[in-house]
Amino acid sequence: MNQTKPIETSTVSMEIKDDVLYIVVKEDADLDLKAIVEAVEARKKLQGGKKMLVLVDNRKIWQISEEANKYSASKEVGELSIAMALLSGSSLPNRLIGNFFIKFNKLYCPTKMFKSEKKALKWLKSFSN
Repeated sequence: MNQTKPIETSTVSMEIKDDVLYIVVKEDADLDLKAIVEAVEARKKLQGGKKMLVLVDNRKIWQISEEANKYSASKEVGELSIAMALLSGSSLPNRLIGNFFIKFNKLYCPTKMFKSEKKALKWLKSFSN
């Protein structure tokens, strides 16, 4: 599985490139539970039952509800990933959302926040066989 055609939901776009699932949060996305469930269902179809390395670009996120945050950190969602890198910009809201997600949830895969996509991919690739 080298590359797939991008899939769009109301709040994210996602595609697989070089065995990494790239999830890009759309500009000013307001992630509620319905939006996250929609994205996870699309992700399951795209991954076809295969656990993957995941790079989430959340630099354009506006906010995420508490329910959406909890579901994103759930076992059901975590078991879809080998490891997850969160790509956050330098804005305070992005860093707060990313740090909150990592520090205050019981995550089911290694998860780390990065400012650099290159460093995030290098870290993710360290989990490849």
